[in-house]
Amino acid sequence: MKTMRSLTKISLTLFTAGLLFTSCKKESTSTSANSLGVKIQANNPSFSLLKSASATTPGFVWDSCFINVSKIEFEAERHENEMSHDSANIHFEWNGPKKVDLFSPSSLVGDISLQPGIYEEISVKIVALKTDAGSSPVFYLSGTYTNTAGLAIPIAVIVNEDFWFKIKKEGAGLSGTTDYTTLIHMNLSLLMSGIIISDLENAAQTNGKIIISSTSNSSLYLKINTHLSTCEESEFNQGKESESRQGKGKD
Repeated sequence: MKTMRSLTKISLTLFTAGLLFTSCKKESTSTSANSLGVKIQANNPSFSLLKSASATTPGFVWDSCFINVSKIEFEAERHENEMSHDSANIHFEWNGPKKVDLFSPSSLVGDISLQPGIYEEISVKIVALKTDAGSSPVFYLSGTYTNTAGLAIPIAVIVNEDFWFKIKKEGAGLSGTTDYTTLIHMNLSLLMSGIIISDLENAAQTNGKIIISSTSNSSLYLKINTHLSTCEESEFNQGKESESRQGKGKD
């Protein structure tokens, strides 16, 4: 099993409200009606590479993307109220696994239940494990690559190893008396950053398809896998995402 990577750079926008907190003692989350819903979506499904001397600008159009999420880990410092200097470190989890379509508008992974209180120094960790993916890839991305000759070639990125990424927010936080949804964007143009035209023009094809995996076009795979845990951007918004859930939050 390969070593999982941590997220090195995250851009977060947090919309919060000051709220009350009833206890800093760690309690079961099953009695709370408020939660943090976690969604993951892929953006930038089509983009071009750097312009070349050819009449056609090479580029990608992605049409399928999914991740098998094993669990979500939520960690924070919890305060009784806005004036309290005392806090308790808490750790809640949602457990899957769940296969998430990152091109679906309904891409809720699951909810983390929140007891009333003020949550600061927040981190949300998404974990994807090969053991939970079964016969499916841990991460999969497919579409077409248009080369310098204008030929559209099918392409797929297949990841079959553990990985994780973490989003963090320091300072102002969430209140346990309001529902929130965090929308995590996987930026596909950032995922493919570092890939140059010659990499793809010289890529091996399998039955007319460019397959990028640990065993096929491995040098391309290493470049992409380097960015798999660093191409996410996130925002937190008030409000509950309605979708049937799989797994549950627990302390």
